[in-house]
Amino acid sequence: MKNREQVVRTVRKFNITPKEVHFIKSGVYRLVTSTGRAYCLKRMRYSPERLRWMDEVLQMVQKQGFSALAWRNPKTRAGKTLFVRVGQKRHPYILTPWIPGCTPEPDAAGQMYTCAEALARFHHVGRGIDIPSHGATSLLGEWPRILGARAELLKRHVKKAKENSERAGVNEILREHGEWLIGRADHALDILARSDYTELCEKAGETGSLCHGDSGPKNFVIARSEPYLIDFETLRIDLRVYDLFRLVRLACKNKGWEFSIARNILDGYQAVSELVPAEYELLQVWLQFPHKACKLLASYENAGLKYRKQLEQKLEKSIKDEQHLPAFFKYYDDYANKE
Repeated sequence: MKNREQVVRTVRKFNITPKEVHFIKSGVYRLVTSTGRAYCLKRMRYSPERLRWMDEVLQMVQKQGFSALAWRNPKTRAGKTLFVRVGQKRHPYILTPWIPGCTPEPDAAGQMYTCAEALARFHHVGRGIDIPSHGATSLLGEWPRILGARAELLKRHVKKAKENSERAGVNEILREHGEWLIGRADHALDILARSDYTELCEKAGETGSLCHGDSGPKNFVIARSEPYLIDFETLRIDLRVYDLFRLVRLACKNKGWEFSIARNILDGYQAVSELVPAEYELLQVWLQFPHKACKLLASYENAGLKYRKQLEQKLEKSIKDEQHLPAFFKYYDDYANKE
C-alpha cells in the first residue's frame, strides 16, 4: 500500500482504527490503537483457501493448549475477520497481534533452549489434532524429488562453469568450489536414500505432522521470557525434523557453525520430545545439503548485472561460512551416537 490513508482504510475493515501506523517492510505494518494495543498488518501471497486452512489449523492448535503464537482470536473485535483484499491485484491482508519482545540471539543459550522447547510443544500439539486436508500443503514424501532437482541444478551450473573460460564471477567460484558443493549434495542424497524416510512419512501421515516451515530465530519473539512463534506463511504438513533443521541452520550459519548452539537447540527440543535415530539422519541430510548455493544459483540466471554481483558475494560468503561444517559434523555425530 502506497500511503497511510490506504493502510488506515484497510485496517478499519478489521474493526479497528489505528492511531499510529509504522512501516516495517514491504507489505508489513505495525499498528497501534488509541488504547495502546498493537497489531501487525501483513500481505499474504496465498489463496483464500490456503489462508482458511492455516486459520483452521492454528485455531485447533490454540484450543489444544499451545497459545504462544501470533495469530488472530476470532472472539475479539479485531479478530473476527480473517483477511481483507486490497488494491488492483486484490492481495489478501491479515491482522494479527503484534507480540512485544525481542528476537532471540543464537549465542544466548537459554533463549535457544526455550525456543526449541516451544517448537517441540508446537509439534506435539500438531500431532494431536485432526489436520484438515482441504487447502493444505503437504511435503510428506517429497524430499527426494526436491533435493534431487536442486542437486541437478547445481551440477548444471558447475558443468557450465567448467566449460566457460570467463575468469571472474560465478564461473570462477564454481570452478574452485563446485565439486565440493556437489560432493555434499550427493552425500546428503545418499544418506536420504539409505534412511527410514519413507517409513517416517507413512507414520506421520497416520498420526499427523504439522510443520511451521520457517522456524529460524527470526520467527520467534521472546516476550516476558516466553518464546512466541510468528509468521505462519510456510505452515504445512511435513516431518518435524525440517523445522529443527531450520532452527539449527539459521542459528549456526553466522556463528561459525559452533556446535554448542546446535546442542542447546537439540537439548531443549528433547527436554519435551526425544528424537529417534532416523531423525538424526534426516537432520544431517538437510544440514549437509548446499541449499544456499542452490537457491542463489536458481536466482542467478535471470538476474541483472547488479543483482548478479550481489548473488556472487552471497555465494562466496555462504561457501566460506560452510567450511566450518566438517568440524560441526564431528560433534554432531558424537552427540547423535550418544543418544
